Amino acid sequence: MRVLVNGLSIGAPSGRHVLYGHVRQLAQWTAAEHEWLIVHQAGEELPADLRLPNVRTHAAPERCRNWLSRTAWESWELPRLMRRAGVDLYFAPNGMILPRSPAPQATLAQNPWCLTPSIHRTSVERFKGRLQRAAYRRAYSGADLMVYNSRHMQDLYARNARGTTPAPACIAYQGIDDATHEAASRVSENRDPWTILSVSVMAHWKGAETLIDALQCLRSRNLPARLRLVGPWPDAAYEARIRRQIDDRNLQAAVEITGMLPLEELRAAYASAQVFCLMSRCESFGIPAVEAQAFGTPVVGSNVCAMPEVCGAGGVFGPPDDAAATARLLEPLLTDNDHWSQLSLAARANAAKYRWSECSQPLLSLFEMNADRPRASRPADHRAASVSRTSAAQR
Repeated sequence: MRVLVNGLSIGAPSGRHVLYGHVRQLAQWTAAEHEWLIVHQAGEELPADLRLPNVRTHAAPERCRNWLSRTAWESWELPRLMRRAGVDLYFAPNGMILPRSPAPQATLAQNPWCLTPSIHRTSVERFKGRLQRAAYRRAYSGADLMVYNSRHMQDLYARNARGTTPAPACIAYQGIDDATHEAASRVSENRDPWTILSVSVMAHWKGAETLIDALQCLRSRNLPARLRLVGPWPDAAYEARIRRQIDDRNLQAAVEITGMLPLEELRAAYASAQVFCLMSRCESFGIPAVEAQAFGTPVVGSNVCAMPEVCGAGGVFGPPDDAAATARLLEPLLTDNDHWSQLSLAARANAAKYRWSECSQPLLSLFEMNADRPRASRPADHRAASVSRTSAAQR
């Protein structure tokens, strides 16, 4: 079987982590049976560990960087590419299906943004959200297989579908890299007392303002808590708002905004923090929270997204807009060693479940769903589709 993987829609590092983590694992498992064709943005460097004998790549035209041009290219040109390449199965990570696809379709639903209208601030965002919700409804009933990255995401799709009969579905959680698990296993216990860590792409729905006010609550009780905010800020106005809030609360000495950190420094931050906290209003999984748990760092998270499901007994959860409640969840993890130790052990045990070798297992159903269908005809020359084999010698 030849599987086309459409990676054009993924922009955030977390999206690439999820898609390529699953594809790498599946390609390794199916090396003797199946081929993988990854369509990606021009100039994108795919991870080195995807340089496998059964993985090929195809760079889309430069114009596909624009979402409207990309949509047109996917609608008209991608089906032609699929026919030329003899594709048996189409797999996308955007939770949607492809019009006029010549092959059965599986789609991975991992983006809850449009399904959380309360976080949309402008008329453009609201319009885009309506378009995406309509596309999600079509996929919910029209896909050959829906893959959800959490039960929370599946529930959001079901509510959006308005009673439509669902397509066959499975839940495939996402893993964190083996290198992260290995790094966590080598770290010696050396915590920085009173340190709260929050790691994410700091969009306006990530709840940084709740965490700032929770920190103020803690410090008003004479607890010397400190906060590190790690990650990029895609919205300069939101970053400025958070910095003003820090100044207004006189918390400049207690809050560090680092931006993105190199990998080794990020792992050191996970290992040294006493608590990880993310009060997000919109989260289909929560990769940084699980990474923190791998280092034995307990999690305080939001109860309106996937974090309770994903982080399990290694975390405690509350409303994302309630600073006082957040402070009440943080305080015992900063002050009670027994409570901290209990949740730290549970965090490590929970994170151990999130390995690609476990999380990608449900995606083997991709091949079962296509087993009884006739195979697509193969072009005489596989290179006729402008596909290049990925190899170390050619990259």
